Amino acid sequence: MTNEEMFEKIENRFNSQDFLSFVGMKLEHIEKGKVIISCENKKEFSQYMGYMHGGMVTSIADTAGGHAAATMLEKGYKTVTSELKIHFFKPVVCKKVFAVGEVISAGKRLIVVESVIKDEEDNMLAKMIATMFVIEPS
Repeated sequence: MTNEEMFEKIENRFNSQDFLSFVGMKLEHIEKGKVIISCENKKEFSQYMGYMHGGMVTSIADTAGGHAAATMLEKGYKTVTSELKIHFFKPVVCKKVFAVGEVISAGKRLIVVESVIKDEEDNMLAKMIATMFVIEPS
């Protein structure tokens, strides 16, 4: 698969998910094994102390990791999250977050990824490690 085909595949996959546009996630960068996603912090994402809710932070991290995994796949193959673990280092109070998803190991059935959530000043706010399960074309 060429870089252009990979870029188009990832962009189509991203744009086909209504949840991502609903919450305002944006696809910032795509390369083989790496994807960067951004998301504006909104009041609606807040938990009771005013920080971005951990579930939202996890969604952004999972989205970046899943799309990074998808860059490794041939046409027709898909991925779903099998498991993930996330560490929250600092509360998310910035205006915009960036999730850098990168592939650590790509096997035939499982792809291990990590995603780092950063603020506008490049401070690490959270880090996720996840396993993506590869689904063969049917």
